[in-house]
Amino acid sequence: MIRISDLIRLSFKALTEKKARALLTIVGVAIGPLAITMIYGVTSSYSEYVVNQIQDLGQNLIVVTPNQNYKLSDSDLNKIKSIEHVVAAAPFYSTQGYISGRRSDTIFIYAVDPDFLLKSIASIQIMEGAPPDPSEIGKCMIGYDIAFDDQGRQEYSIGDVVPVNVYISGSTGLTEKRINVMVSAVLSKYGGALFLNPDKSIFLPFPAARTLLGVNSWSGILVLADSPLNVDNIVDKIKDLLGNNVNVISFIGIARIASSITSAVNFMTFAASLSAFAVAVAGVASTMITSVMERTREIGVMKAIGFTDAQVVLLTLFEGVLMSLIGGVVGIGAGVVGAFQLSSRGLTISSGEFFSITIRTTPKFTIGMLSGVVGLTILVGVVGSILPAYKAAKIPPAEALRYE
Repeated sequence: MIRISDLIRLSFKALTEKKARALLTIVGVAIGPLAITMIYGVTSSYSEYVVNQIQDLGQNLIVVTPNQNYKLSDSDLNKIKSIEHVVAAAPFYSTQGYISGRRSDTIFIYAVDPDFLLKSIASIQIMEGAPPDPSEIGKCMIGYDIAFDDQGRQEYSIGDVVPVNVYISGSTGLTEKRINVMVSAVLSKYGGALFLNPDKSIFLPFPAARTLLGVNSWSGILVLADSPLNVDNIVDKIKDLLGNNVNVISFIGIARIASSITSAVNFMTFAASLSAFAVAVAGVASTMITSVMERTREIGVMKAIGFTDAQVVLLTLFEGVLMSLIGGVVGIGAGVVGAFQLSSRGLTISSGEFFSITIRTTPKFTIGMLSGVVGLTILVGVVGSILPAYKAAKIPPAEALRYE
């Protein structure tokens, strides 16, 4: 019975005898594992980040926004409040602007009930102070990046007045308005976010939208469900009640979409990488057939001294699998390095000139994914070596010994 150590020794000997050919085959095999490992590691980490960010904004939260030429009203708000499993609903107004003297640093201004905001998005925490009363239209909660500069020095604290230039959209276009608001609370550091960036936001009581900003319309209505399980049902009922006049978005729904998009990207990556694996099979087969032809006399000697057909097949298969495994390890290693390089560049998401965020995450690699890649590379070696192994086993010893 041939030992595993003998298989390894003989396989390495065969590979080292034709180094250039073996190296080219290994490189060909490595392309598939490299592509899968690199793209999967990057997309999985971004997907996890996006889903976590969305879910942190509130799995029970639903946002209703009006379509063009439609204005949300108290009647719409009351209809939404009457829906079963709706805990609360509140209108909001949103716009953008900048702190006077910091024009290049865009901030977001939200007029919304502070208590509703803190209740619906539990991940937003107050570091100091207290939320303003709805009647205190001149007071606000400010994000961490507004209160502190890049060096960590606090520029605004409780009781300070913040001069803000606000962009307001009207019938005549975009206008700029200067307002002064007093800090009632400073929010804790939230970190990067996609749809809401609390660190760069100012939150005013909703009446401030009319009094300070001079606007009467609503940007939308925030709806809080009693459970994530009832979100989809509430979304459907809002659409039934308000029809095509509104857009209804749930953060848990967006999270599902983000996950499905990532799954689709990973599937397409896998499908595209299969072509690389197919090429690798052809490369291994070509290399092994050539190797068998060149070693015909050697195989004849081995069979003459007692090697069985099964042992010759096993030896040839092991040589192909070993070559594929080396290619797989090289491909996975290069894929890991490539994934970290891609992730270091970050993913920038922007919307016009006012919103831009760069996401940087650490690539994610799972045992299941890496095991699958290794399994595919072994399969490449086996499939690519089957025919050469069969041909090697069928070589008659007498004819092989006469082969030159």
